Amino acid sequence: MRREVQADDIELGSPLRSALVDELGFPVADEGTVFYSDEDRTLVLRAGRCFWADNMAPLRADEPSSPWHDRYGLLVGTLLHVKRPGEANRAAVSRLIGFDESAAFIAWPSLAGEAAEISEGETVLFRGFSGTSIHGFSARVHATSRTPFPYWMLRDITHVDARELRGSIRVPVRLVGKLSVDDEKIPPQTVLITDLSLGGASVSTTISALTMPGRQARLEFTLRAAGIKSKFSLDGWTREDPDARPSEPFHNVGVAFDGYREREALLLRSFVHEQLLESATMRPGGMLNY
Repeated sequence: MRREVQADDIELGSPLRSALVDELGFPVADEGTVFYSDEDRTLVLRAGRCFWADNMAPLRADEPSSPWHDRYGLLVGTLLHVKRPGEANRAAVSRLIGFDESAAFIAWPSLAGEAAEISEGETVLFRGFSGTSIHGFSARVHATSRTPFPYWMLRDITHVDARELRGSIRVPVRLVGKLSVDDEKIPPQTVLITDLSLGGASVSTTISALTMPGRQARLEFTLRAAGIKSKFSLDGWTREDPDARPSEPFHNVGVAFDGYREREALLLRSFVHEQLLESATMRPGGMLNY
């Protein structure tokens, strides 16, 4: 069971014994991350609750074996949003845990820690991100079960809509990373990444010297996308952060990425759009709002 992390649980100067994750299980700080000052600890804990991941491994994608992958690119582990047609409330969150030619199995959806209530035979809308497009579906809840773990079985699945997403969209995040600049006087610093896009990131730091624009930089961090936990080490340049507020207790700097490999690009794109799914809503009347 995950245990919430308090500031005193993070030993200064020592590598983390386990990764830190947020309430949804997404990585915040990787195992081995070192916090050198009380300000570093405050930086990561100020934005929300953190938990020890311990030995709980992230979901990983299964080998594709059906039209679910061939047609829509939805792998096991894909984040899903689920709700009834016509509901104005925010969609519940689930994950695709299995599928065959005629059915899909999803983890029991929940919202704000509360399990969604459903009756067998009801129709639901759900959607997921393939890596390039957000796909929407309608389906009938054929069966539900609480054992051996909570899940729904969906049948009569109909593809409703697809929307390809392009561009460098920014999403808010809370990721602990390491920022290095081409200055021997400034050692690599533990920082908090506050938003992320394909083009760069915004970073909060306790060191004002890192905010000088135009420095060659390297940003290292870990995130989970498409059900896979991956480490990134991206080169770029520091830039002024237009959203920085002088009244904030920490310093802010932007990092513009120079480029990355194809796999990194795919995972970054997948992560950005999974975050969009996490915060989006569906319009009443069965229409999907992206």
